[in-house]
Amino acid sequence: MRTLVRDVVDDLAFVWRHWLTWTVLWVVTRAWMFADWSEHYRFIWNDVRYYYAWMAQPDLGMNRLVEYPVPVLWVLGLLVLPAREVNDYVLLFGIAMAALDAIFTIVLFKRGSMRAVLFWTVFVLAFGGLIWFRYDMVPALVVGLAALYVTKHPRVSGALVAAGASLKLWPALLIAPLVGRHRAGMARLVWFGIAGAGLALLALITSSPARLTSPLTFQSDRGLQIEAVPATWLMSRRVDGTQWRVDFSSHNAFEIFGPGVDQWLQLADLAMAIVVLCALGMGVMAWFHRSLPADLLTLAMVAVVAGMLVANKTFSPQYLVWLAAPVAALVVEAKSRRMRTLGATLAVACIALAWLTQQVYPVQYAGLIGNPHSSAEATHVLVARNLAMVAVWLLAQGAAIVALLGVRRHRRAD
Repeated sequence: MRTLVRDVVDDLAFVWRHWLTWTVLWVVTRAWMFADWSEHYRFIWNDVRYYYAWMAQPDLGMNRLVEYPVPVLWVLGLLVLPAREVNDYVLLFGIAMAALDAIFTIVLFKRGSMRAVLFWTVFVLAFGGLIWFRYDMVPALVVGLAALYVTKHPRVSGALVAAGASLKLWPALLIAPLVGRHRAGMARLVWFGIAGAGLALLALITSSPARLTSPLTFQSDRGLQIEAVPATWLMSRRVDGTQWRVDFSSHNAFEIFGPGVDQWLQLADLAMAIVVLCALGMGVMAWFHRSLPADLLTLAMVAVVAGMLVANKTFSPQYLVWLAAPVAALVVEAKSRRMRTLGATLAVACIALAWLTQQVYPVQYAGLIGNPHSSAEATHVLVARNLAMVAVWLLAQGAAIVALLGVRRHRRAD
């Protein structure tokens, strides 16, 4: 803990000496985003209004927003207290998410990686104002910090992964490649268990067993969201075909219905099983090493997140922020020329994905949800985004496995 405090003090001193240029860049880009959102896309705050509609009913207790884990209600509830009505809540929510964006930028800056700062600043600009009106910035920040502290403060990293899992479930899989027989690997695992058990117990005490498992039930019952990678083929055929319709489902998402949907849902389950096996496989390989460098561990985290996005039967636009945070950490941690090149490639790809995702939603979303056809232009953008997402996963996953095998061969040669 003393080392962590000293690192924070040193990093803050670095920020103070070099803050002006990067502060101006951050402020200018965010001002541009605000102007673009406020002029054209105010409807993107509808999710925040939905949060408020539930959170402003205290008599419901924890039986609100059952699709989200209980700790999410703790986070969303903090902003209800000072909000007098829904517009206050929307404003406070946007300010809170912008503050988290600024905090992560400062953390990257104080680590001394201007490339990482530039990447994150441009990524958020390319992604657009939606980042201020979804709570996914919270788990993204937690996972990003876990990646940045993965070797310097392994206990903190493990606890942060558990915190991320309490907010969005999927980060639990990140612990697989972070374990090991060495002290740091075991520290991450132990503190993941301690923090995870503590948060689960607190959630159980403040809610009920049924409420604790409701997000799992909600997610398992979902259909095929139109933006999901497994829906790509059906959405591309919908441009000319009338067999498929798009409707707003009871799961608060636009889903595709028609022939072939069940088969693609099954393929999504298979793809998710492959992603889980890849994560566990990296964990097994990591277990046999005395230690692993921070950049390789971070790359493994990137691969897991990218795989989750590809295999998921939902791919809401804000999910992309989950990937960008560990990619920024990879840019910070990359030491070898090969890893720096890989980090830069993934960073550029993430910026391209962010721009394409903004084009999908909110810019051209109306062209995807119309019946009986989707517009060709909007669909082509969606297909390009999803194919690029698959390419990013294959690159990150392949590079992580090759690097893990390379370390093992190197150790054998020693």
